[in-house]
Amino acid sequence: MKSVLITGCHGLTGQKLVELFSGYSHNIYGIDLHQESIFQGMAGYQYHQFDLTNRSKLLDLIEELSPDVIINTAAMTQVDACEIEKERCWKINVDVVRYLVESARRFNMKLIHISSDYVFDGTAGPYNELDRPNPISYYGKSKLASENLIFGGGIDSAVLRTMVLFGHGRNLKPSFVSWIVTKLREGVTIKIVTDQIGNVTLVDDLADSIHKIVTMNISGLFHVAGREIISRYDFAVNIAEAYNLNKEYINPTITRLLGQVAPRPLQSGLIVDKAQRELMLNFCDVDEALRKYRKQEASFN
Repeated sequence: MKSVLITGCHGLTGQKLVELFSGYSHNIYGIDLHQESIFQGMAGYQYHQFDLTNRSKLLDLIEELSPDVIINTAAMTQVDACEIEKERCWKINVDVVRYLVESARRFNMKLIHISSDYVFDGTAGPYNELDRPNPISYYGKSKLASENLIFGGGIDSAVLRTMVLFGHGRNLKPSFVSWIVTKLREGVTIKIVTDQIGNVTLVDDLADSIHKIVTMNISGLFHVAGREIISRYDFAVNIAEAYNLNKEYINPTITRLLGQVAPRPLQSGLIVDKAQRELMLNFCDVDEALRKYRKQEASFN
C-alpha cells in the first residue's frame, strides 16, 4: 500500500483519483483551495487547504506527510485567461511544479504530472511522445516548461499529456459535454468548430492510467486520451445523438471566426499506442466514453 498526495483534489481529475485510490486502501492526502473537503469522513483520507504557490508551506507539508507519490493535477487551464494573466499562469503551472520537483528530489518521492496536447502547435497531428513540442499559446508554453522542469529535475517521474477531458464530479465548471447537453436541452443554437481535430478523453481513462503508473512503478512520458481522433463539431453531434437531442441546433464554424484571445492547435491529437501497450489499458472510443459518461450520470444527479 502506497501513500499518495493529490494536488488539486477537488478538480475533475483529482476527484476521480481520490475515489479510485480509496478503493484500493491507499492512504490519500489531498490539497486544494476550498475551505472544506468534499470527501469528509472518507476513511484513509486527509485534506489540507492552502495555496500551492506558498513554497515554504508546501515543502513543509510534503516533508511532514512523507507520501510515496505526489500526483499533481492542479493547474490553470483556462487557455484565454492564461494568455491575459501570464504571471498568474506561470506561478500556478510552472512555479508550483518547481516546488514539487524540489520536494520530490529532497525527500526521494515519485512525481506524476498532467500535461496537455497544447505543447504542440497543431500543424501535423496526431502526435506521439517523440514528436517535438512547439507551443503557440502561453498556456502551452507553461505546460512545456513544467515538463522540462520535471524531466530535468533528477527525480523519478511520469508525465501524462491529455486533451478535451470530461467526466462527472462535484461542484465543477461545465465540461464540453455537459455544456453541449445543457444548451441543446434548452433549444439554444450553438456554434462548434470543425477545424479543431483531436482526441476526447473520459477522465476514467486518465485516472486508470495514473493508478497503473503508481502500482506498476512506471516512469516516463505518456499520451493518454481517447483512442479516436475527431473534430469538435463531430463530437458535439455524437453527444446530441447519445442524448437523443436535436443536432440541428449545432452549427459548424471555424476557429478564426470565434475571436479567441489565445491561438489553438488545430490539427492536433495524441497517439496513445505507447500508453495502451505499457500500461496494459484499452482507452475508450467516443461512443464508449459517452455510454460510460451517461451511465455514471445518475449518481451525480
